[in-house]
Amino acid sequence: MVLLGYPLAYSFWVSLHDAGLGSADWTFIGLDNYRDALDSPLFWPATGRTLYFSVVVTLLTTVVGFAFALVLNERFPGRGLLRALMILPWSLSQIMLALTFGWIFNSTYGPLNGLLLQLGIIDEYQAWFTNGRTILNIMAIALVWSLLPFATLLFLGALQTVPEDLSRAARVDGANGLQRLWLVTIPWIRETILIVVILAALNGFQAFGLVYVLTGGGPGTDTTVLAWWGYSTAFRAFDTGLGAAIFYMMTVMILALSAITVLALGRRRYG
Repeated sequence: MVLLGYPLAYSFWVSLHDAGLGSADWTFIGLDNYRDALDSPLFWPATGRTLYFSVVVTLLTTVVGFAFALVLNERFPGRGLLRALMILPWSLSQIMLALTFGWIFNSTYGPLNGLLLQLGIIDEYQAWFTNGRTILNIMAIALVWSLLPFATLLFLGALQTVPEDLSRAARVDGANGLQRLWLVTIPWIRETILIVVILAALNGFQAFGLVYVLTGGGPGTDTTVLAWWGYSTAFRAFDTGLGAAIFYMMTVMILALSAITVLALGRRRYG
């Protein structure tokens, strides 16, 4: 409790001061840092990008991970090998992930450009990292790729707990495959869906390594999300107090989104 509580309390105390990085001359200013953050022209664009990024990551991770789990829950040759290979993307850090996708989407020698050119889909190499929304989508795909193994394994474990009697009874009542999925399987694994949604949203909100390696918040501020803004404010502009305030505002948003998700998906199956 001390290991968790002390850093949180100390960083909140920092956010209440005009504090420069490495400076011992702090001035207590109350909530002025929070007011300055809200008044900044970067706040709402950065918040919008963060929410967009987090929503895309959460939706893709949940839907694709669930689809993969449904496939891997069936019996077919090579299923064990495929399950083992699913773990590989999970082993990469965000830094390695960013380097890998930066190479794939490189505008000069990236293999994606070469493949699309050979297939006749594009006429010339594309500069993927010149448009902010395109870059956010690329980073979202990269993060989803790394989160899919974890989400798939959680869903796969949950699917194997669904009682066969329920599916059999629904089949006897005339329910088709989609109806059994919607009426039996999804309600039974609702708690697992909740866990995957919250963890994916947290990873999307806190995605920092991808921005740090691939864009540095650019071009301009087109990929400046809250995590990068807080970091650059505290450790590049050396305004530790304002940086801490930005991160605490992020924390409040994460808690609010988690609470909304729990209220929307977290009811007990029989509640």
